[in-house]
Amino acid sequence: MSTEKAILFLHGFPELWYSWHHQMLHLSAKGYRTIAPDLQGYGDTETDASTLGLGQVFLVGHYWGTIVA
Repeated sequence: MSTEKAILFLHGFPELWYSWHHQMLHLSAKGYRTIAPDLQGYGDTETDASTLGLGQVFLVGHYWGTIVA
């Protein structure tokens, strides 16, 4: 498992991963790995986050994404 600093963003309805692009660019520049999948049923995401091999992540949710979080 990776020990890198990672942040997982979960979007709300009816948004997609792109809702987080400003935050992702800013935090990536600070050294974080940023991940924002489209939630199931939205966009094109087919793989769940458990396949990323991360030991720990900071979790950020918005609207319906907070329920998942």
